[in-house]
Amino acid sequence: MQSEISYDVQQMHKDALKSSVLASARPSSLLGGQPVGEVIQKGLYTPLSASAHEVDRACDKRRDWEALEDVISRELPPGSEGRRLVLYGGAGMGKTTAVEKVIWDWTMGARLQHYTLIMRVPVSELEGKAESLQSVLGRIHTHISTETLAFALQQPQSLLLVLDGLEHLQYQCTPSSSICDVQEEATGSVLLYSLLHGSLLAEASVLITSREPVQSLRCFEVVGFSQTQRRTFFQRFFNDEGQAERLFRQCEGVLGVYDQCFRPAFCWTLCNVFKTQLESKNSPPETLTHLFGVITHMLLQNQKMHKEQSRALVSSLGKLTLSDVASSGLGSFLHHPVLSAFLCIRGDVTSPDATFSFLSPVMHEFLSAASFYLDQSAQEISDKCSDLFYTFLAGLSDLVQRKPVEDYVGKFTESQISAFLQWMVGHASRVLQDGEVTKHYFVFRLLQHAQNSSLVKESISKSPLTSRCYSSMQEPDCAALSYVVSCVGEMEHINLYRADLTGEQAEKLIPALRLSKSIGLSQSCLSLAATIHLSAALAEGHSLALDLSRSRLEKESLKTLCQALTRSSLESLNLCGCSLTPADCEALAQMLSGGSRLRALNLCGTEVQDQGLVRLSGALENCRLVEIDLSMCSLTAASIPALSSAMNSGFSELRKINLNRNTVTDEGMELIAQVIKKGHLNALNVSDCELTGSCCSSLAAALQSEHCHLTELDLSVNELGQSGALQICEALMSPKCTLEILELTRCELTEEVFRALGSVLASGVSKLIRLSLGLNKVGDAGAKHIWEALRHKHCKLQHLDLEMMSLTDACVEELCESVAASGTLSTLILKNNKITDSSVPRLVKLMLERSQMAELNLKYNDISEDVFELMETCQNIVY
Repeated sequence: MQSEISYDVQQMHKDALKSSVLASARPSSLLGGQPVGEVIQKGLYTPLSASAHEVDRACDKRRDWEALEDVISRELPPGSEGRRLVLYGGAGMGKTTAVEKVIWDWTMGARLQHYTLIMRVPVSELEGKAESLQSVLGRIHTHISTETLAFALQQPQSLLLVLDGLEHLQYQCTPSSSICDVQEEATGSVLLYSLLHGSLLAEASVLITSREPVQSLRCFEVVGFSQTQRRTFFQRFFNDEGQAERLFRQCEGVLGVYDQCFRPAFCWTLCNVFKTQLESKNSPPETLTHLFGVITHMLLQNQKMHKEQSRALVSSLGKLTLSDVASSGLGSFLHHPVLSAFLCIRGDVTSPDATFSFLSPVMHEFLSAASFYLDQSAQEISDKCSDLFYTFLAGLSDLVQRKPVEDYVGKFTESQISAFLQWMVGHASRVLQDGEVTKHYFVFRLLQHAQNSSLVKESISKSPLTSRCYSSMQEPDCAALSYVVSCVGEMEHINLYRADLTGEQAEKLIPALRLSKSIGLSQSCLSLAATIHLSAALAEGHSLALDLSRSRLEKESLKTLCQALTRSSLESLNLCGCSLTPADCEALAQMLSGGSRLRALNLCGTEVQDQGLVRLSGALENCRLVEIDLSMCSLTAASIPALSSAMNSGFSELRKINLNRNTVTDEGMELIAQVIKKGHLNALNVSDCELTGSCCSSLAAALQSEHCHLTELDLSVNELGQSGALQICEALMSPKCTLEILELTRCELTEEVFRALGSVLASGVSKLIRLSLGLNKVGDAGAKHIWEALRHKHCKLQHLDLEMMSLTDACVEELCESVAASGTLSTLILKNNKITDSSVPRLVKLMLERSQMAELNLKYNDISEDVFELMETCQNIVY
């Protein structure tokens, strides 16, 4: 009795498999393709990539891709038994070639040597009459004796079966119909089901290729070529390395190719077309549509058909549904060799059992679009076709792109071209108004493929570009948006919030960035390469505002950006929340004093610290900056001398400073008061700066000085106390005081201070139009002084904030009378007080009668849902 498979039998089997691989000549792509055996034998095979997760190419980052060969080696290791591994992917992804390479490597002793036998089983061989698995294997591998095969099947742990082309056979069976005996006859579907689910040869390993994943089995998607693998493919296709690299870059730039060039079959066709065009000294195609136009041209040219025949063929192929050949009009071409140039035909073409499939799914969509333009009676364009179909419709509407096809089939129907253009305008209008951003991207791509600037302008005029967030764009989307914006001429605001921007994406976006008035990149992640391209766009363009708040910038990024800003039109830069270093502050200082047009700079939360501010202050004497936000920058009084010195130099244009939540202290405030006194500031925010009443004397003096121009002052969250606040009130009574906006939220104010403020408002001298007094718990008694002032004809207040002051229903009647009597008040904030349901009717009545009131804010009071309906009768009440 046989104890093992002999070396001679194994070698004979390997030789037979080698011959089988070398004899494989099945067409793999349009324009013929290269025989699989030739690719493998001559070392031209380029490895593929695979992913354990289903790939969404719209947002694919390719971080989990790995070499297919590594997947197979890992998933089918020595000592493993009963493994079922599915490699799935669409047509032209190279699955069959990949398994042929696996088989070849095994025969050469390079891979999977722990298997005694690898037995290839094309799934199409399981069709037909019922037979046993042993019979099927014997029929396919005739060089193996019946005795040897029977022995091999008794040692399944040493076997690897390769089931290629699962899509060729339906195997929807039930567990009850499965078999477990290799000698039991069954239909191909039952054999397949039993092998897949382990009832048959449970200990054998099985490698399966399929168009779709198989539930309950270990599946990897064959995702084709990565960019590196594509480059390798080009180098092997073109002998000249320099030419290969040049053509690779050129092909990558062909519009629409990015979405298809991961397919090995497509890559071969692409290289073939470029090689042919190069040899014939013709210009290579610049779009996917033009590429397939050239391919169709080449295929028809080889057949030497009349123009009428070619037109009929293209029209019929475009209408072909694989289940109904007769109705497509292909009947007269069934015996013509031209069909094999476009289709893979299995069986007798005259038999109802014959099957037809396109060599390229992309060509199928191209011919469908071409057929639309060739048929006078074509129906309206549906909104449910594939993206590729719409892409080719757009491309073929362009004379240049359709010319290669028209040369052989005649002119496209003008009425159909007009129908598409009308559909495009309407479709763009609908999508850009309400559609998801991914649909926006596709509209941009269609407009780009049409290469028709007039069409873009008409489409966008119906629904102008909005500030929708376009942060999820891939490279083709970036290029498409840039094309659209270039046609329109400008974009008000480009919103790239939370974008993870690569250098390649940023490069494609340069035209759009250059033409955008405002650029939003808040909370984004920018590589240095992306920053370089952004900088180029800013230097060349007309952008006025750039928001990089809370974005992650790589080292040297800000320096690169600052160098560009010395040549740009930018007026506003927001770096709030960015992590800046002392070197970054030096770059900012050089930019500010180096010719930058920047007027507003936001450094909130950047932790520039005293050292950084000192560096920046040196540039403030010689720049155009009008406004700077330095809140939460970990500053102390130590850096204020440098800042005040720059402000007092007489050359600084800075007029608005925000120092919120820094440790300025009274010492620093004394210096800032001198800046105010000399009239160099219009707005100052020193809230939460650890100030006390001690600094109020110098501040009050500055507010009353002859040259003071301060109109906005925020002193909130500082312990000014009664004495300090009263000094401020005294200054407000001066005719020289220019303050219009004053914020004293949570400043430890007393009722006495409120009495003084009431006198200020009613004095006829005060210019205050906005006053915030929240979180000073003086209650109804303190607020009473403000109500009295509101009734006075000299009170100019428009906005009053009394949040969290412990106000009760007792003050509401007087409140309403005062608001009704005011000639100016339009906004009253009463949040977080103790007003109850009983006061709501009176407040609603006030708001309904007082049309001048734009807002009454009652949020977070003691108001129940019982009165919500009543408050809803007045849209200006916020609750």
